[in-house]
Amino acid sequence: MSDVTLSELIEQALGELDHPENTAALPLWQDKLMRFANEAIVDMTETFRPWRRDPLPLNNGTLNLSALPYRVGKVLGVERDGMRVPFYYGANAVTLRVPGMEDGTVTVVYRYLPRPLLEATDEPELPAACHPLIVMYMVGRFTVHEDAQGLSQANMMLSLYETRKRRLKLDFDEPTGYAIFNRY
Repeated sequence: MSDVTLSELIEQALGELDHPENTAALPLWQDKLMRFANEAIVDMTETFRPWRRDPLPLNNGTLNLSALPYRVGKVLGVERDGMRVPFYYGANAVTLRVPGMEDGTVTVVYRYLPRPLLEATDEPELPAACHPLIVMYMVGRFTVHEDAQGLSQANMMLSLYETRKRRLKLDFDEPTGYAIFNRY
């Protein structure tokens, strides 16, 4: 989904913080900033409820959700040829049953759960518009425990983070969030 890595997010945050990047404390800063980046991703996931549409093969009326490219939070719908079809969860949380449907490919619409950033080369599984917000959150959380000037900067950054997050929420709404479906 993106081409920015955890190490690039940390570099951007350290640039905002005016911290030198080659000191002995850098590993400590990196661990802290990585935790804050993951907190921001969890917060944005709860707010935006990101969703995707991905094709999935239907075999004997069963869909294997573990074959999807992202971790599934909740299935919102199953479609074939642009039409919604009924489904229900199977024997476990990774299978869906689609009754009365021939084998083939269907589209699964689902909320996904981004993986945490653990390695320097990991990329956030959120849209690119969220990446500056991750950096803002990292900087705000990092400066919270500093002196009065740091606390002021933290309040400003976290306030800006919340404001921009509210603006972006309108762009990431679910496809059927406000639709009513009647079946006759």
